[in-house]
Amino acid sequence: MLPTLFKIGPIEIHTYGLMIAIGFLVALHFSQRDGAKAGMDTGAISTMAFWGLLFGILGTRLLHIILYPEGYSWSDPVGWIAIWRGGLVFQGALPGAFVYLVYACRKYKIPFWKLGDVAMPYVALAHAFGRVGCFMNGCCYGMRIGLPWGIRFPRVPWDLSQPATGSPAYLDHCQRFSGLSTTVDHLSYPVQPTQLYGVAGLLALCFILLYLRKNWHPFTGFLMPVYFILYGVGRFFVEFLRGDHNPTVFGTISAQQVLSIASVMVGIVLFLILRPKAKV
Repeated sequence: MLPTLFKIGPIEIHTYGLMIAIGFLVALHFSQRDGAKAGMDTGAISTMAFWGLLFGILGTRLLHIILYPEGYSWSDPVGWIAIWRGGLVFQGALPGAFVYLVYACRKYKIPFWKLGDVAMPYVALAHAFGRVGCFMNGCCYGMRIGLPWGIRFPRVPWDLSQPATGSPAYLDHCQRFSGLSTTVDHLSYPVQPTQLYGVAGLLALCFILLYLRKNWHPFTGFLMPVYFILYGVGRFFVEFLRGDHNPTVFGTISAQQVLSIASVMVGIVLFLILRPKAKV
């Protein structure tokens, strides 16, 4: 866990935000490369990626506020926009970014579904970098386990003479379990590394999409619904391992799992709609 990478005077470089930025730049590079091969304007791709990112981040933050309103207060107005502290729900990025990109593709005369086939593998790649940021930030942690690969998050600050102010898993465990104390212990109990499961799944998804684009490609635009389906399935099962008190629906599944089910359904519907209409 390393939420702040380093400080330059009063300026702090946050690992979470840095990982998002690196993921964006890597995804943009490969999307421009593949877009150029497909005859697309790389300058337009760059512009659309920038504004798509802004609309996407806005949507992820709004959905996080909706799902976790207790984490926001007008007594801390900066907290509403401080995405470098974490607090993004990926599914919230999709509606705003989708609408903007449909508009921008018409403006720049780039086929929307063809652009989707170019960019979707690298959306998964960028998201993987974001999950690394989650891990370094300590958010989205998993439930307690007794397995060798369990991750123990540290007390922040490490000095026991100072009040514990950071590390969500550590603070949560000290509050919930009598065997752990902020004045004695430096580490949380071992938890499922759900963030790293997400990284592995998203990297696998990136390679699967690239493979399908090269070796299958049944019709133009098919990668977007395939992305929604595979991502939704993977996220649904990883959510069973989360330990950070996601809000539940009907007392059984988390709100994130409901969004995952919705992602799968949207993907299936899109696939069925596009298959007879899109050009190969």
